[in-house]
Amino acid sequence: MSSDEKRNRLADLLSSAFVILADGGIETRLKYEFGIPLPEFASFLPLFDEAQRPALEAIYRSYIAIAVEFRRTMQVGTPTWRAHPECLKRLGFKKPEDLHRVNAQAVALLQTLKSDGAAHDLVVIAGVIGPRRDGYDPHNAPSADEAHRYHAAQAAVLAALGVDLLYAPTFASAAELRGVARAMAATGLPYALAPVVDASGRMLDGNPLADVIKLIDETVDPPPLHYLVGCVHPTRFGQAFQVIRRTPVAGSRLIGLKANASTLPPEELNRLDHLDAGQVTVFGEEMVALRRDYGLKMLGGCCGTREHHIRAIAEGIQRMEQSAFSKEDFVGTPRL
Repeated sequence: MSSDEKRNRLADLLSSAFVILADGGIETRLKYEFGIPLPEFASFLPLFDEAQRPALEAIYRSYIAIAVEFRRTMQVGTPTWRAHPECLKRLGFKKPEDLHRVNAQAVALLQTLKSDGAAHDLVVIAGVIGPRRDGYDPHNAPSADEAHRYHAAQAAVLAALGVDLLYAPTFASAAELRGVARAMAATGLPYALAPVVDASGRMLDGNPLADVIKLIDETVDPPPLHYLVGCVHPTRFGQAFQVIRRTPVAGSRLIGLKANASTLPPEELNRLDHLDAGQVTVFGEEMVALRRDYGLKMLGGCCGTREHHIRAIAEGIQRMEQSAFSKEDFVGTPRL
């Protein structure tokens, strides 16, 4: 499938779907649920350990099973958030071919899981690229030009491996986000950006997300397919969205959330030495409310979430969808 065909397919899916699900936490599950040490939060490491690989596969299978059960499209991200050149070298992957080798193993895992007949038409594989340094700390983040040069290699590798789109979650710096957007755009593939924001609707470097969206859309060609927010709790996102949607264009471009289970802000969550999984039922209700109140079209999980959290979203959306269509039969199109 060509890049244009992938772009059109994703746009059609987003337009026609009541909600597209996204997967949940990977790194926190490996670390706390399966007890796997995870230096650098590098979720690709179990791919190269026979004893640990089944855990990574089980995590992905648990999310894909929900997509199949509820017959709902799901975006599933490759475990490559830390599979970029500097982090690979720090973790011992120092050969020139390791960038391709590691990312290829990650993509192959998801392609194999997607090849199951029931999952094939439901799973959208997102090639994940993470920040060069810290996703919660904008200090020492690269400039836009430096980020463009740095992230271009991984973006090109993932695009050549056949992912459906490129995806940049958990970026704290607006400059680095612009740079990775340029690197992704250069591949021709559709791509999405999912920075971290605070409750005031600002990225962690202080830049208003609405301004960042406007700047990227105006200066990067092609612009992102859409934007999400990643790695914040739904209540914190709700506060931020109240600000972001005051700029109608930015509000319409922000279509989803991959949420943390914990209500703690990212900088505090990053210091925890244990898992904060929150309350699953409440989490599901809060996520469904984002669809009801703000029309968000893509909902999933990040740190601290498991398959139970994604199932809670799926069940809540199913009830909401059934209720909406039931009312439509009698009183016309519901106001969602």
